[in-house]
Amino acid sequence: MHRRTLSLMALLLIVSALPLSASQFIEMPFDQVAREAGYVVRGHVVDTFSAWDAGHEVIYTYATVRVQRYFGEATGPDTLVVREVGGTVDGYTQEAIGFPMVRQGEQVVLFLSQWDDSADYRIHGFNQGKFLVRNRDGVEILVEDPVKQGDARMSRDGRFAIEPNADAGLRMDEFAAMVDDARGASETHRRTRQ
Repeated sequence: MHRRTLSLMALLLIVSALPLSASQFIEMPFDQVAREAGYVVRGHVVDTFSAWDAGHEVIYTYATVRVQRYFGEATGPDTLVVREVGGTVDGYTQEAIGFPMVRQGEQVVLFLSQWDDSADYRIHGFNQGKFLVRNRDGVEILVEDPVKQGDARMSRDGRFAIEPNADAGLRMDEFAAMVDDARGASETHRRTRQ
């Protein structure tokens, strides 16, 4: 009897710990996110819509991003479709807690990777792969997006932050140099391995 109780308690502890570890995001170094992304783009979100997947199990939000600039050595099309988990269809909302949100009208810098099952792109590195572009005295500054899926539900008053810290930010030229350095290091690393 005692052995059975201990086994049941151990099983309950393991099961209760699983959701905690499954919802954790592991922060990656900037260089790794920049190297692993297929594209790093500065763009404008011109349109968004949400739709169910083919199996009617998951809602995705699709964003049309008009690309204004590619960073690093990669270039691509003028317009990309970014698909992220979560959205609202016919009054039914699915949220992927902690995942980035893409909203119409945003000026953004995105690290993008292609989904395995389509030509659509996703934000690489979760929230590490999305920055908002702000203009400060004629200089473009990148700031972390303070709004993530589920934030409104998780906050005490049901609202989320509207603007990031006004003192924080990275100038666009600094960001471009960091991406070039990271991707250049990637090219050098590939050449030395061959």
